[in-house]
Amino acid sequence: MNIGAIIKLNRINQNLTQEDLADGIISISYLSKIENGKIEPNEEVIKLLCRKLGIQVNNQIDDSIREKCHEWFRLLLTSSDIAELKKMFGEITELLKVIHNSELQILINIHMIRYYLKIGDTDNAIQKVNSLKDVSGTFNNLQKYYWYKFNGNYYSIIEEENEALHNYTLAEDLIPSIELSQEEVADLQYALSVTYSKFRLTSEAQSYANKALEYYRQVYHFSRCAECHLVLGICYRRINNHDKAIKNYNLAKQLAESTDKKEIILLTHLNIGYLYFVKEDTTEAIKHLDIIINDNESPIHMRLYAITSIIGKCYSINNLEETRKRIQQGLDLINSDNRSKYLAFYYEILCHLYLIDERNEEFEELMVNKFIPYLKDTKNHAKLTEFSEMLGNYFWKKHKYKNAATYYNLVNNSYKKIIQI
Repeated sequence: MNIGAIIKLNRINQNLTQEDLADGIISISYLSKIENGKIEPNEEVIKLLCRKLGIQVNNQIDDSIREKCHEWFRLLLTSSDIAELKKMFGEITELLKVIHNSELQILINIHMIRYYLKIGDTDNAIQKVNSLKDVSGTFNNLQKYYWYKFNGNYYSIIEEENEALHNYTLAEDLIPSIELSQEEVADLQYALSVTYSKFRLTSEAQSYANKALEYYRQVYHFSRCAECHLVLGICYRRINNHDKAIKNYNLAKQLAESTDKKEIILLTHLNIGYLYFVKEDTTEAIKHLDIIINDNESPIHMRLYAITSIIGKCYSINNLEETRKRIQQGLDLINSDNRSKYLAFYYEILCHLYLIDERNEEFEELMVNKFIPYLKDTKNHAKLTEFSEMLGNYFWKKHKYKNAATYYNLVNNSYKKIIQI
């Protein structure tokens, strides 16, 4: 039993310093050694520290409590029902007060990272990550697996893809040394497929998507099958196998429709739209993207993805009438209340507006002093590559070759970061 880790975790959760906890019991240096596993204290010291923290530590645990905790772990893996997740989190929080098993208590705290991520609370998720960092060196292999995986989930959500992949691969390396369900392994494989896809590493993305898909087919998990087919469709589009791409997109859409997974349905329309742009069939592409745009229940970010895709394509083929129409659609969705949330879309729309209106000074001011720095700060390397090239081409046409060279160099650097693992 790693009593030191439990004491440290509970002390941090209660916002106590080592001085606060040690006062009247032991020295601060002795407490530090206990918390870092450098010394095993006697039972009397343990009792005094735990009494001050208001906890008991005993590795005996009722089977029903253990079963309830593992039920919660599985719910976090399988459910997207926010109300259900919150209800059971309340039950687990109450149980945590009487769970004296150190291994289980740490495992619950690690799973809280995933809980906060699933309800969309990234602030509390990172707070929980930070509270566990000091004790992470004491984790056993099972605890390490979930620690790495949920850190990967966090970094994926905030689009720090290098950190996401690093943590996912650390979790994967631990699989041979621990007992995990096939469902858990498939979930990690799916996460790896998505992350590799973001890096444009098509072979790896396909491999992990197919591994995950094999399991999800066996258990008739149609919504996750749809997501795997979506990843495969993207992979085939990137290697210009358009027939297989459209086949996988259609399978994804059919499976998503059968389970009424609207977000996945919208994503298939978005990606089918991208595919038809690649095939130079602008009419068919816009038809699919308009399904998203004209659906008032679609998330705003999804509608803005569709609108900016049309803006970029129509501007590139000099269809300025359609470009203006879509610019107005985008601006109608963005207001002073949500602008900071959709700032990347806002800047993208404005830069095209300034270009077609030949408002050169405003375009340069926006791109040089706002949009490009924003993309750097948010580490959006894909968009940074795209719009640095746009700005480089703009300066080249203006015969400002030194400025053009600066942004062409930025294109190369940002592209390298896209493919850097």
